[in-house]
Amino acid sequence: MYPKIAESYDGQSVFMTGGTGFLGKVLLEKLLYSCPGINKVYLLVREKQNATVQQRIQKLIEEPLFARLREERPEALEKISPIAGDISEPKLAIKTEDEQLLAEEVSIVFHVAATIKFNEPLDVAMNVNVAGTGRVLNLAQKMKNIKAFVYVSTAYSNTDRKIVEEVIYPAPASLNEVKKLLEIGITEEQVKELIKGRPNTYTFTKALAENLVADNHGNIPAVIIRPSIVTSSKVEPVVGWIDNWFGASALLTTISKGLNRVILSDSENSLDLIPVDYVSNLTIVAAARCECSKNVTVYNCCTSGNNPIKMGHLAKLIIADSKEHKFNDVPMPTIHFTQYKWVLILVTLLFQTIPAYIADLFLLLTGKKTRYTKVQAKVLFIRDTLEFFTSNNWSIRAPQTIALANSLSSSDRILFPFNPTEIVWNEYIPTYCQGIRQYLCKK
Repeated sequence: MYPKIAESYDGQSVFMTGGTGFLGKVLLEKLLYSCPGINKVYLLVREKQNATVQQRIQKLIEEPLFARLREERPEALEKISPIAGDISEPKLAIKTEDEQLLAEEVSIVFHVAATIKFNEPLDVAMNVNVAGTGRVLNLAQKMKNIKAFVYVSTAYSNTDRKIVEEVIYPAPASLNEVKKLLEIGITEEQVKELIKGRPNTYTFTKALAENLVADNHGNIPAVIIRPSIVTSSKVEPVVGWIDNWFGASALLTTISKGLNRVILSDSENSLDLIPVDYVSNLTIVAAARCECSKNVTVYNCCTSGNNPIKMGHLAKLIIADSKEHKFNDVPMPTIHFTQYKWVLILVTLLFQTIPAYIADLFLLLTGKKTRYTKVQAKVLFIRDTLEFFTSNNWSIRAPQTIALANSLSSSDRILFPFNPTEIVWNEYIPTYCQGIRQYLCKK
């Protein structure tokens, strides 16, 4: 019989990377709010020219995300202990005394930090996503009381497979091979050939990092969490909270505003969305249930395999919400799906590019500053960036994730919900749209 999830953290100290990022913030808040017995949360924080790590933490806890902690459990915020360091530097650039402190105190590691830029140069992505993971794992191996190492990867680390199971697949390349190529110099064409089957350096390096964890975790109990496209919170810590335009948010906004009229996709394709609080809850539970094994446990935190939302259904919900809240900039927002490039180009030209130039010409004639062609350039950049994900269709299965959710006590299921089959899309998508309006567009 397992103890309650919160009780598993009683007296434990946690080390976390990426704690100032979107998922990291939610994970930090949830740990402090729902696991009151936790001892300390050590956050790896990079110092900036205009801000010390203490100043960055102070700014962090002043965000709306931490409102309920400030109001109900302000003493919990004192458990946050910043550790100055950098994921991209040797030994994480951590001071010797801080390393010794972590080795003595920490029992659970959450490695969330990553560079998520799709167009990141390969050497940068390798240093942060792969070598950085190795640095955190090396630190974890020095911890005397380590109970769990949780690595947050991505569900798109294996885009070369249409069906993705909760297993670690063979690495797309050997680390030594990639290192040698980077040392002698590698062209963009060679990078494209190297990452074949994957759309960018982000997904490629995440696959390599998964294998690094699997091959080098040793006696440390290790877990890999693979979230898909992380979206606004479903419930906690506040409904609909989101703080960035990454992932689907920018694309959905261009559709709801009527600025994007066509997408390279099929209306029956799934767009794999998962609320950020579901990812956070799974991460917390997975660490609590982590057991020592030579195999790394993998949890796909996804919906396409068990509770998919189709592109056509998603678009209808977004447009209906936009009309209800008068969020559209262009009358009658609509979206067309096509699998043909020439149709994409033609519809874009007729219904987006030409109208933008006409609108800007009108502004020029009336002595005003042009804006619509610049807006359209951004819209097309957003659409093109996500084209690989909208034009392909995957089934990312999550039987272990669902089994873990079903194994929880009734009280823990309420406290730490993450079962993807329980998401009701007709209810959640309006919540997501409201979050975008409120927290990103400041409406």
